[in-house]
Amino acid sequence: MTSTIDEKIIVLLIDDQSIIGEAISRMLATEQDIVFHYCSDPTLALKVAKDCNPTVILQDLVMPQMEGLLLVKYLRSQNSPTCHIPLIVLSSKEEPIIKAKAFELGANDYLVKLPNNIELIARIRYHSKAYINFLKRQEAEALFKAEIMRQAAYIEEVDRVTSAAYEVERDVFQPETLAEVAKRSDELGQLARVFTNMVRIVKAREKELTTANTRLESLLQAYGRFVPHEYLRFLRKETITDVQLGDHVSKVMAVMFSDIRSFTTISENMTPQENFNFVNAYLKRVSPEIRSHYGIIVKFLGDGMMAVFPDGADDAVAAGVAKQKQVYEYNKQRVEKGYLPLQVGIGIHVGHMMLGMVGEENRMQGDAFSDNVNLTARLEGLTKFYGVSLLISEQTLEHLSNSGKYQIRFLDRAVVKGRNEPISVYEILDAEIDEIKYLKLKSQPDFEQALDNYRQGNFEQAKVYFEKVLSINSADKTAGLYLSRINYFLLEDKTLEEWDGVWRFTEK
Repeated sequence: MTSTIDEKIIVLLIDDQSIIGEAISRMLATEQDIVFHYCSDPTLALKVAKDCNPTVILQDLVMPQMEGLLLVKYLRSQNSPTCHIPLIVLSSKEEPIIKAKAFELGANDYLVKLPNNIELIARIRYHSKAYINFLKRQEAEALFKAEIMRQAAYIEEVDRVTSAAYEVERDVFQPETLAEVAKRSDELGQLARVFTNMVRIVKAREKELTTANTRLESLLQAYGRFVPHEYLRFLRKETITDVQLGDHVSKVMAVMFSDIRSFTTISENMTPQENFNFVNAYLKRVSPEIRSHYGIIVKFLGDGMMAVFPDGADDAVAAGVAKQKQVYEYNKQRVEKGYLPLQVGIGIHVGHMMLGMVGEENRMQGDAFSDNVNLTARLEGLTKFYGVSLLISEQTLEHLSNSGKYQIRFLDRAVVKGRNEPISVYEILDAEIDEIKYLKLKSQPDFEQALDNYRQGNFEQAKVYFEKVLSINSADKTAGLYLSRINYFLLEDKTLEEWDGVWRFTEK
């Protein structure tokens, strides 16, 4: 069923200074999908919000008519129509105590005014999208409840007919008992009108319908294991029976590939059944993190998986970090039982792709197509070369709404196998265990100096810095990889004229 929620972004600014209202209005004027409303009197804020139904509220914290934190409290009260609307508070300066109090009262974000227009628009879009998705989920729940109520009402009328049949047998049946049911124009109404002759058929059919519904529900649940419900929603299909070969959606999305490192070594002493049990135990732990971050698992690839995130890089990177934390917890259990810990590599890229149904009429499955999908698979493969847990492309970094929430380390400028153009790759350190993350952050200044010299062709100086990195963190495989390259270049006496700072991989 198509959602009735309007996806237009509506901004309400509450600020007593009209000059601020004018400034923000100009910032948003070029955004065709953003509607701006301004309220200069905080005492009228709730009324204005009720009239314009904003998807995000910007509120000043210093206004003569009302204390700013008090207005935050009003806007966030449970009986207020604005209690769930994202609230970004504005202040003339950074005040940690006031900021903390605003967040305690329920504010979603904090900006020093006037903010940069690019940042302001990004935050408005981010919070509005989250709020619109929240409204859609509420609407879906309401529709589901309405359908349950409709079915309950239908079952109640079936019960009336069934009860009337018993009354006929006892000769106490009163026609008005089924007066409302008899008004129906469907089969149940006909049964009510010709009740005496049809009651046995009604009972038999009711039993058949119950059995059929039970079977249908079980069948739909079984289909959901092969074609997830979120996949159907993404393809804009209500049920599995609506899906056709060739159905697809084409858009910019984030795609993730992940794989267990050294799976052959781990599984070589297992029976086929033990291998199945092991892979399923692992996937059972990490797969929910994809769904909980609004991703869609396109397919399982033995010990790995491919997933897409229709809403972009933020969901994908958050899911990647969460997956690695699940692996860390799983490893603690494995080590306690005497098993080898797992190392999982994750690659994430953002680009345009098509996601849909492929195959033939009698056998089809979901898949994604794009050169960007192939590139992501290559990025995942690079995690084993660099010895990292979560690797992202420069496009992924550019699409993050707030890259500052992560500890990110630039790794390399490289050409992967099968492509001609170089791509910058980065490591998300938040996906590492705390000990490794600490050592990499500690050695990061030397690592960056080493990279600068390496890219400029100062190999001897780069070697010194990479050796410093390894003296701090001997397990830093990336630094070791660079040292191997540098030793090769020095042995080959590579000149600066031949050097462009790009490494070209010949393996997947």
